Amino acid sequence: MTRIILSLNREPPILAGMSRALAFILLALFLSLPRLSPAQDESVPDDAPPISITSPDTGNTFVYGIIKTHALVWNKSQKMLIARVTFAEEDATGGSAADDTHEFRLPGVTLDEAKGVFFATSEKGEAIPVARFKKVLFIQSIETTPNAVVRVLHPKGRLRVILEAISPNDPAMHPPADSSGATHDVDIHQILN
Repeated sequence: MTRIILSLNREPPILAGMSRALAFILLALFLSLPRLSPAQDESVPDDAPPISITSPDTGNTFVYGIIKTHALVWNKSQKMLIARVTFAEEDATGGSAADDTHEFRLPGVTLDEAKGVFFATSEKGEAIPVARFKKVLFIQSIETTPNAVVRVLHPKGRLRVILEAISPNDPAMHPPADSSGATHDVDIHQILN
């Protein structure tokens, strides 16, 4: 009489080899995935400016509109810097042109009234000048500093406004005096005056 004893705690040799191969493949895939450190934020690219303020306001204008005028305005009651943009319809038929004016709030910008300078704070806590009051004869206006730009995006008539700025001491603001690679310090008062 022949007895066949089946062991329930051992896998058939073919299944054991397949499960090892599958485990090896899964481990290789897991190790090949890119690692993200907790400090890394993929929403902000490494080459992004330290200050980037996107207005919470959006709007719609002419699909083929052009920017007719633009200005920065300080709302004293709200303590808010506002970008005012007027669009004109690009009318090739020679008819009357219509204007379309929009205002976009730029939150996070503060005014130092004593200096007449507008600042925004970077994620690192650095106060970066983004605009200043400028007086010409009897007219006072607000202009961006050389290290800041206000972008008005209007693809297909959909409007967005973004204020971007870098530190005035950023090497991109000032080409090196020579090729020795020495650092270059900037006097903030020269930029603001």
